[in-house]
Amino acid sequence: MAATAALIGGIAAAQLAGSGGTALAARAVPAYAQGLDVLPFPGTPDVAPGTNIDFPAVVPAQIAQVKVLGSQSGLHAGGLNAQPDGYGTAFRPDHPFTPGERVTVSATMRTTAAAAASGASGTTRLHFSFQIARAGTDGPTSSPPGVTVENGRSRSGHITHSFVTEPHFHVPIVTMTGKDPDPKQGDIFLDSQNANDHPGPYILNPKGELLYYSPAPTNSLFNVRVQKYNGHSVLTYWQGHIVGPGLGSGEDPILNEHYKTIHTVTAGNGYKKRGTDEHEFTLGHEGKKGTAFVTISDPVQWNLSSVGGPTNGIVYDWIIQEIDIATNKVIWEWHALHHIPLTWSYAHYAPGQRYDYFHLNSIQQLKNGHIVISARNTFAVYEIDKHTGKTIWEVGGKHSTFKMGSGTSFSWQHHATLHNNGILTVFDDNNFGPASHGLKLHLNTHSHKATLVRAFFHKPNAYHALSQGSTELLGDGNVFVGWGSSSHFTEFGSGGGQKFTGSFKGRVQSYRAYRFSDWIGKPTQPPAIAIRKAKTKGHVLVYVSWNGSTRVKYWRVLGSSTQSGTFVSAHSTVKWASFETKIDVLASKGPYFKVVALNGHKKSLAHGTSAVVSLH
Repeated sequence: MAATAALIGGIAAAQLAGSGGTALAARAVPAYAQGLDVLPFPGTPDVAPGTNIDFPAVVPAQIAQVKVLGSQSGLHAGGLNAQPDGYGTAFRPDHPFTPGERVTVSATMRTTAAAAASGASGTTRLHFSFQIARAGTDGPTSSPPGVTVENGRSRSGHITHSFVTEPHFHVPIVTMTGKDPDPKQGDIFLDSQNANDHPGPYILNPKGELLYYSPAPTNSLFNVRVQKYNGHSVLTYWQGHIVGPGLGSGEDPILNEHYKTIHTVTAGNGYKKRGTDEHEFTLGHEGKKGTAFVTISDPVQWNLSSVGGPTNGIVYDWIIQEIDIATNKVIWEWHALHHIPLTWSYAHYAPGQRYDYFHLNSIQQLKNGHIVISARNTFAVYEIDKHTGKTIWEVGGKHSTFKMGSGTSFSWQHHATLHNNGILTVFDDNNFGPASHGLKLHLNTHSHKATLVRAFFHKPNAYHALSQGSTELLGDGNVFVGWGSSSHFTEFGSGGGQKFTGSFKGRVQSYRAYRFSDWIGKPTQPPAIAIRKAKTKGHVLVYVSWNGSTRVKYWRVLGSSTQSGTFVSAHSTVKWASFETKIDVLASKGPYFKVVALNGHKKSLAHGTSAVVSLH
């Protein structure tokens, strides 16, 4: 038990200056925002024992004293530290709290203005409390009809490519059908699950030809997409391990244009060991502030009597953390159990199982800082006020703020995104209905009515995704739908007509499917090359690939009689032909060969010259 209170009034002036002594501008508290601007939010019922206590609106110099008292562990000593990039102040306890105890925080600000910035008017004192969680364990959960696990294993025949230049690759085969690949909307970004235990991120060009693949170091990988970080396009995804049906524990890497990991975002505030969940990794304000939003699925002990369960059951709380990317520090945290009651869920409690009542599966930050989230098991999409954590509106579910017009209802949904002019896109898994589909809705905030703009069903074969899925509104008004567990993706015109469909071979599936036109892959490793005997006498076959390059359009083969000699053209320029290009060359042009990658103007690309190889 800590014997000393955390009294901060005696911090030296030099320490204050070193931690950002300049006062932050007082935040304007919205009229609907009631409560303190502190973290954990007052009344949070299941905070991690290793949590920090944050004052987002003030810097350390504005805080005179902090006293932290655990109902079982007593007074907690600790220190005040400035959060990165002006995100306020964090009190870091010297020791974790005790599971199940109530923690009371009393803080004295140096001025009433500082207290007002933190949501307390006419005083210098802040007072709030929260509860520490009692940890539960992972196990079987109640799932939507037909769903057992979001990426179960399968070995259903030959479903992956084989390459001479990359023999260790096992990349899922995709077939394309349709009229127009719509090349201006960019390449196709996918993840692979069930691919003979070889998950990984991969990129296809608009024709469905492979551009990039990388075997994952873990048993699962989700949500491959392009985002902005510090003004640059980056590749992001989640990688980790599945710990229960639709539940993950992992981390979130950020890769630059060279496919080099520049940051790995991990959970904090006592959840690092638990890790982030696979369902979402989105950069705040498209990375302009250097933050990332992640999901965490945490099993805690809970009274489930309101849903027909025991008083000492286990429920999964769904937690959102906003993390400063450069420092990996948590600057904001939200708990579903604090704001959304169990009884709002459509998931039924099953005796002996963990109750997954919420199942958060998408996060979007709006320009005003609020976030829009999708919860599969409440059939609802919410807008959340970041200052208070409270719900501003709800679309769908049992307590919709909007009157749901004909065709607007959805169930077990994924990937909600709010666009300009009140347009909301969402993927409706529709487990109770005949088919899954993409939805484009209009939300009228004056009449509080949701109306259907268009529903996107695949024809003639309706697809039924038992889990996962995405609906992306493209720049030209087209809609790109990933069918999740049903192993397909489709692009629709703005009028609803199908343009093309890509299909995985076997039971391979992708959590989401995206298109991006702003990704230029520039690998720094040289092209891979291999030589094999040709059936034609006096010829050899040169195989070449350059994993991740989106700029190579042609190949030039050079040959030499010696390994270090002068290399000259051994073949006319050859067009890039899918991931691995095979080139028939006269053996007399060698026996040593190398290949040079060329762009569309037939100019050589940086790092685009392969090693020298021979048939010997």
